[in-house]
Amino acid sequence: MPGVSVIIPAYNAADFITDAYRSVAAQTLNDWEIIFVNDASQDDTLRTVRSLAAADKRVKVIDLPVNSGPAGARNAALAVAEGDWIALLDADDRYSPNRLEVLTSAGAKNGADIVLDNLFVIDPISRRTAFYAFDQNRSDIATLPFSEFLRNNQSDTFFQFGYLKPVIRRSWLASNNIKYPETLRHGEDLVFLLKCYARGANVILLSKPYYHYSFQYSQTSGTKSPTTRTEVHFEPLLAAIEGFLEDTHLASPEKRLLSSTCEATREAMLFLEFRKCLRSHDINGVTHCLRHPIRLFKGVYFAKRRDFLWRRQIRMRLA
Repeated sequence: MPGVSVIIPAYNAADFITDAYRSVAAQTLNDWEIIFVNDASQDDTLRTVRSLAAADKRVKVIDLPVNSGPAGARNAALAVAEGDWIALLDADDRYSPNRLEVLTSAGAKNGADIVLDNLFVIDPISRRTAFYAFDQNRSDIATLPFSEFLRNNQSDTFFQFGYLKPVIRRSWLASNNIKYPETLRHGEDLVFLLKCYARGANVILLSKPYYHYSFQYSQTSGTKSPTTRTEVHFEPLLAAIEGFLEDTHLASPEKRLLSSTCEATREAMLFLEFRKCLRSHDINGVTHCLRHPIRLFKGVYFAKRRDFLWRRQIRMRLA
């Protein structure tokens, strides 16, 4: 039985998925398995991962005949995973060499069900670290209460904690029968973590980054990442969060924070719609967006604020 099962969904990732494999193969902890899930790719992804599996017996391959999205692909891998811990890795991301050793050791020492760490946020064009997901000037390892997690998924959040990539104790996950929401192709990580918190997960957070997260677009050039396959759709995400809020008994502070998360999602959704209508000269669409002036103003303001803060962090790193 391996110590860690690393789950890597892959859709049209032939050009870069070998780099993800290499970042696992280079780990200081050798007791792992990789489960590649080919999500009905139309390029050479399946051939590439089968070649890796032929050369390394720790590699498994699942070939899905129909594209299921990242949530469906992860659930398929969870069904066959054998490791004591489950670790997530997106096909265009990579690990620092000691990530699995550090996070599983911290989880075991602290009796955690889920371990989160900071992120190196990577510019997809320059491939350099643009900034960190959050300030490292905090306790190196700390419990992350549900309320604190939710506070970092608000309108004014610098980088939302819903993007953090968990390492999860498999026995806890199985006993609570938690799966990824397959109706979502964007924001599935956030809703998954909400479900885990609702089941009483003991979550710890490491302030140091060990995960290299490839951002969806370059902050310096504005160019979309050539490796991302994510399409942003806020409507299903909002419905999922609202459904969780309605169906889950929460303490009043957590309920207020999650309601605020819903409003932050509405603001972001309206901002993207407004920008799309402006670019396409859709006067009717612009008029419709202006029916919610306060929400639109907040959506524009917080989007621009985050962009400014991210760019400032990049300038500070380059200075």
